[in-house]
Amino acid sequence: MARSKTWTAAIAVVCAFTLLAAACSSSDSSSGGAGDTTGVTDTTIKIAVAVSDLDGLRAAGIALAPALTTTNLSKRVTSYFDEWNAAGGINGRKIEAVVMTWDPVKPATAQKVCDDATINTPVFAFMNTNGMGAKYIECIAAAGVPVLFGDNAPQSAHDTGWLTSISPSAETNASAGVAAAVKAGQIAKGAAVGVLSGNGPEHVAAVSAAKTVLEANGNKVTVAQINTLQGDPGIQNTESAAAVNTFKAAGLANVVVALQFTASGGFWDNAAGNGWKFTFLDVASSMCTAYGAKSLKPSAVGGICYTIWGDSTSSDGKLRAETDFEKECRAHFDKISANDFGGVKSTPGIPSGETRTMPDGTKASSDAPPNECTLSNVLKLSLEKAGKKLTRESFMKAMRGLGSLPIALGSDGKGSQATGKTYLADFIHGDKLTAAPTGTAKNANGTYNNCPADIQCWVPVDAVWYPISK
Repeated sequence: MARSKTWTAAIAVVCAFTLLAAACSSSDSSSGGAGDTTGVTDTTIKIAVAVSDLDGLRAAGIALAPALTTTNLSKRVTSYFDEWNAAGGINGRKIEAVVMTWDPVKPATAQKVCDDATINTPVFAFMNTNGMGAKYIECIAAAGVPVLFGDNAPQSAHDTGWLTSISPSAETNASAGVAAAVKAGQIAKGAAVGVLSGNGPEHVAAVSAAKTVLEANGNKVTVAQINTLQGDPGIQNTESAAAVNTFKAAGLANVVVALQFTASGGFWDNAAGNGWKFTFLDVASSMCTAYGAKSLKPSAVGGICYTIWGDSTSSDGKLRAETDFEKECRAHFDKISANDFGGVKSTPGIPSGETRTMPDGTKASSDAPPNECTLSNVLKLSLEKAGKKLTRESFMKAMRGLGSLPIALGSDGKGSQATGKTYLADFIHGDKLTAAPTGTAKNANGTYNNCPADIQCWVPVDAVWYPISK
């Protein structure tokens, strides 16, 4: 018996507003337990691809690299669908991309993405490689839609059972990061510690987990929370600037940063000269990525992030050899973006969408995006493994059974899926924010003060990757 649109919509509404995972299976029991086939026909599979509305940002007067457009962002994923379809699709079905956008300056506009993915334009599965607020990712996962996500989400989103992210939950990242900082002597026992955070669900969850570890270490914790949910960068930066005085009054030795660079500029403008050690927690969008490093103020240099994300250089300042999977990712990106950068191939360490002239006069263009490649590979393998009798349930079961998986530019190249494991990464390591001002000369190792380009970057503190434990 076919499931009615009214029934599907009703279930999605309940899920979107209550975020109760138990209510979110829209399977029709009268169909013999066949499972949820929303978005699937005999010949097609609808997959939502959510990207930031960069064209809207540009129209609002925000300067962006010319090649950084909404169309180019979505192409980084949909081009994989085009390749699969040209080869006959997956198990006889073509992948139909449904591109959805939100305004990154107004995070609440992502609610429409949740509404569209679960009610207005029901899709089989949903992918966002980075940037979308965890609140809305959870909204979609709680409605029983399989979600592949490249950023951080709270454990409550993982607990829906429908989310698969590259990175562990915000709580796991925060606990592992603080524990590593304590073990490394970055945060001394009993020291007064400030925590700079937002008020999104991922931030709140991370701070709670971080405080547990810090208090067990005898640390006195002062939290400065910035309103990141209201989406005004000016107000956020004013609030983060005020946190400096709060922390001064508390007599801190350390500041733990759990706030993305888009909201913390005011803090960094006023943080220098206080003698604080900075520890970054990988709990918000782009926190410890190449783009995040480039976007932080010089006063943040020397801070250490404990993260699953990798780097293009090694701890001894040499260019790191790419894995076979990373080479495949780069080749794919160069193929689809050749016309976007005047024929200049992608270069490690170059921010998304940019083309620049290096100090020696050579041209370099936007680095290959790792999340799109990593998640598209997981999507394809899971669809193939689920077979022709495709349902959301069979898809998730297939994904959890994939075993070892490659991760581009993260987790020492290695990830995995297994029953009960809702993220891909297996390892975490320490990265130090390193200065490399424009014009920095290339050194004997072929890097720029240990960075892959003359751009501020993260450099591994050593060659050790630590297994992640919840």
